[in-house]
Amino acid sequence: MTFTVAVVNATPASIQPAADGLAEGFPEATVWHLLDDRLVTEADAAGGMTPALTRRMLALVDHAVRGGADAVLLSCSMYGPAAQLARRLHDVPVTGSDEAMFAEAGRRRPGTVLVLGSLGSAAADSARRLEEVAGGAEIRAVAAPGAAAAAASQDWPDLTDVLARAAGPALPGADLVLLGQYSISPVHAELGDRLGVPVLSPPLAAARALREALR
Repeated sequence: MTFTVAVVNATPASIQPAADGLAEGFPEATVWHLLDDRLVTEADAAGGMTPALTRRMLALVDHAVRGGADAVLLSCSMYGPAAQLARRLHDVPVTGSDEAMFAEAGRRRPGTVLVLGSLGSAAADSARRLEEVAGGAEIRAVAAPGAAAAAASQDWPDLTDVLARAAGPALPGADLVLLGQYSISPVHAELGDRLGVPVLSPPLAAARALREALR
């Protein structure tokens, strides 16, 4: 049996990582990408989500459901609250970008979690939201300078190196590493091998959660 999973993207950079995560974690899914590449820039300019931007995201979810999507994934972490609203409006599974990853981290009950992001603000935002489900774990947010450029050029060996170097000083005692953005997730397996610590990928965790929900 096949399913259609609509991915609502707020930046082109999330399209391929989301597709790769679904291919790995939900291979029987047909992926349908929707893109509004001003959702992030306009939210940044406004200092965060606004009611108008939330309505725009909800309209995209509604379009996906009306178009036959069996599930919807919002690939931008900024719009996680919109996923909660969409679940009240639709009967199909709708998940935010990293909800499933955070839930998995909570189930593992780690003592210390390292959150990696290409920017300090992105890592800090992921760490803040993780605190809500991590059950008292120590959370270390770490920025990886150069990760955005390596991801944009799809230089995966360089991206692995950049993330590993950034993680190194904060790694002692960490039980789990979380990747805070879709754009840096393609190297999750390689990074886990390098660090010797489990590394969670947000699109892969989302794909597995949607697969389970639909089964």
